[in-house]
This record gives sequence, structure tokens and C-alpha cells, in this order.
Amino acid sequence: MYLCGDANESGRRKANRMKRFRGSNTSVKKLGDILNDSVISVQKAGKRNKNLREKWKKVAGEIVSDHTDVGMVKNGVLYIEVDSATWLHHISSFKKEELLVSIQKEFKIGYISDIKFRVGIF
Repeated sequence: MYLCGDANESGRRKANRMKRFRGSNTSVKKLGDILNDSVISVQKAGKRNKNLREKWKKVAGEIVSDHTDVGMVKNGVLYIEVDSATWLHHISSFKKEELLVSIQKEFKIGYISDIKFRVGIF
């Protein structure tokens, strides 16, 4: 059997991993507090998403919004799900620039820099 370093090396590695895992600011929280924080976070995200959906319907119009659903905004990209490949082609080829400019006017500068469409189920 070959050993590299001394025998305590693996023990020190384990201790370092545990220290990194636990972090320096560990504290005990009640489960109820953790759940409450999670619920509040989900509610805030839901309100933001509702606002985004309302603005999308306003910008896209009734016909386009009937065939689309707002996904999320990630790194400045608004993800939109479309109900068919036909609508995907139509919107991405003929409406994308118009929709992008309109949705950018609804939000603060730099919040949405692009729109990506994909076929989805909603």
C-alpha cells in the first residue's frame, strides 16, 4: 500500500470540507421560519410573474397572447412559450422585433434585452 503525505491528511481534508459546507455563519432556524420565508419568496415571484403576464398581454395583443405564455426572465432574456410550431415561426420571424421594442418600453431600461420563443405545453 502506498501513502502520499501523512496519515492525518485525509482527516484534515474532511474537516476542511465540513467547515466549507457548514460555512462560517451557521445558525439554527425554526422550520416554521424557513417555511414562512419560502412562502413569502414564492408570493413575491408570483406577483412579479403576474405583472409580466399582464404586460405581455398588453404588448402582444389578444390574438398573439392567446397562443403564447410567459415563461421567465433570466439574464435579461424573456422566455415565451408558444402553442405550435406555426405560431413559433410566425412570431419569431415577423413579430419579434416589434414585441421586443414594445416590452422594453414597459419595463425599466436593460431589464429585457431579448426575447426567445419555444414551443411549449401550457
